[in-house]
Amino acid sequence: MGERVVLVDRPEPGVAVITLNRPAARNAVGWQTWEELGPAVAEVAADDSCRAVVLTGSGGSFCAGGDVKSSPSRGTGLGAPAARLLVGQRVLEDLLRLPKPVLAAVEGPAMGIGWSLALACDVVVAARDAVFGAPFVLRGLVPDGGAAWFLTRALGRQRASALLLTGGRMTAAEAAAAGLVGQLAEPGAARADAVAMAAAMARGPAEALRLTKGMVRAAHDLSLERFLEVEWLSATLDITGPDAAEGRSSFVEKREPDFSAVRDSPQ
Repeated sequence: MGERVVLVDRPEPGVAVITLNRPAARNAVGWQTWEELGPAVAEVAADDSCRAVVLTGSGGSFCAGGDVKSSPSRGTGLGAPAARLLVGQRVLEDLLRLPKPVLAAVEGPAMGIGWSLALACDVVVAARDAVFGAPFVLRGLVPDGGAAWFLTRALGRQRASALLLTGGRMTAAEAAAAGLVGQLAEPGAARADAVAMAAAMARGPAEALRLTKGMVRAAHDLSLERFLEVEWLSATLDITGPDAAEGRSSFVEKREPDFSAVRDSPQ
């Protein structure tokens, strides 16, 4: 297979960074990327010492999209022409299901499926000169990787259609104004800023963060009535646990909370 195209490192306690590593191709996603990204996501999901994840790209690019120089087909049958997409969809679903915060650190282009990968993360930290694009129709293709779902839910039908039907682009500032970027960074600093944010989360209350992430995701899909049921269940689970106990104690004792003892105690 040659050199690995997905790398995992741990620059701070509790933080794992997953890096797409095809800089010569601006980290375009091919078969090998999906085949390595899936296990990388599973690795950080299973690692209890990892409490926050950063997804980024090497060489000044996040991801230029799908690798159009290689074939997305594999096997035979009706699904063979888009077999690579099916593999990618499974990885995206695994990324969405990670029970810990996931941050995208975006430098340079985040195009096509690359934008979808960023949108699948909980927080996007983007360099001010980053650019996001959905050029599918310009190549005679339909949006993939959930792009139409993410963008329609975030922007509404009109703005999503204007982007997707023209193959449009957004600057980082435009994406931030539209609610698609959570934090802007100076050029070259997106990874460092995302790691710093992830490290702060990793020091926080793991179960409260996990439940909060679930509530934010549920808010997209549920009516207010149903959401309030999820909120009540989450609050009930959280308030009886050690995170809330430490939070209450630190408030009463007028000190900063220390959740490390909570995380490190035997379960």
